[in-house]
Amino acid sequence: MSDRAAFGVVDDMSDVLVDVILGYECNVQCDYCSITPGMRLSNMSTKVVIEELARARALGMSRVAFGGGEPTIRRDLFPLVRYARDRGFASVKVSSNGLMYSYEDYVRQAIEAGITDFHVSVMAHTPELYRKILGHKEGLELVTRGVGNLVAAGHVPVLDLIVKDDTYMHLSDIIAYWAALGARMFPLWLVSLSDRNRDNVDSLPPVSLMRASLVAAFERGRELGVTVYSRHIPRCMLRGYEAFCRDLRDDRVLVVTPGSRFFLWESAISPNTYSPRCESCLYVRRECQGIRRDYLERHGDAEVVPYEGRDG
Repeated sequence: MSDRAAFGVVDDMSDVLVDVILGYECNVQCDYCSITPGMRLSNMSTKVVIEELARARALGMSRVAFGGGEPTIRRDLFPLVRYARDRGFASVKVSSNGLMYSYEDYVRQAIEAGITDFHVSVMAHTPELYRKILGHKEGLELVTRGVGNLVAAGHVPVLDLIVKDDTYMHLSDIIAYWAALGARMFPLWLVSLSDRNRDNVDSLPPVSLMRASLVAAFERGRELGVTVYSRHIPRCMLRGYEAFCRDLRDDRVLVVTPGSRFFLWESAISPNTYSPRCESCLYVRRECQGIRRDYLERHGDAEVVPYEGRDG
């Protein structure tokens, strides 16, 4: 089987980012984490990662991301980054909880290895809430130091914000806290009800309850001159703020995990499902990518209000 057939694609892949989920080991256990104890034992060997990078380059990809789990705790991360850059990957992104970046020397080594894009998941803006979510008593202090180290080194990280039952009402303040440290971009991610977090249904409130706080976050971002956008909420639930809704299909991401390969928009935790109420909408199967399956299972589609004027 050819590499192209193995990936299940036939079109041009040159603009695709290959997102390699190295494994599921982590140095914390966040209260919303979907990784089960069994999944934490599933990790790619260095050899397998190199093989996946070779396949991606053979298909013409020149952008790679490393995620997890927590990639910064792997001893082979920097060698893998160097390998990727040496083989022609123009950009290397790493998604992290940010704890390791609290060490200046680690940040220096990360940059020297060739990491170009740093993404950090941030939980909150107070020590108490950060400790509750991350399960680390010094979480806010360490991640604050880490973000500061990255900014000082000239690599301002993208800060991914998790929207859940105990963070949505604080989004504006969370954005203000991290923007004051120099952060400029804040994607908002709805918590997912999958695997370990599947039964924690209260962690995912309805958008109708969170809407005022989401709008306040968009407005605070505009006021501060930073970019805030939603990755998982259909535009009809954020009417008047459609410009803040990002379509995952635009990202062109191929995810490679220890046991699977799929495009990001195909993921079970990506918005890719339409309900019957969507069918009359102007944007169905066009600009709108749909709703997440776990959201529909939890809340149904009563919040879906189709845009009128579909022309066929």
